[in-house]
Amino acid sequence: MGRPITRKWTEEDIDRLVALSEQGSSLIRAAGALNRNTASVQKMARQLGRHFPGIRETKAGLRAINLHEK
Repeated sequence: MGRPITRKWTEEDIDRLVALSEQGSSLIRAAGALNRNTASVQKMARQLGRHFPGIRETKAGLRAINLHEK
């Protein structure tokens, strides 16, 4: 079995990744929007010094929102 084929990151892809990161999008949503796997998106985000909230952060934020709505 050969090496998997990878797509190069275009400037457009990188700009979209940065925008998604700034909007507070989750890693899974960003990967879906960019049509890439989560590992690829996370790797590029780290190279760019960007951060996507982890599952624990996301759930904690949702719990905080739900507490305020009650």
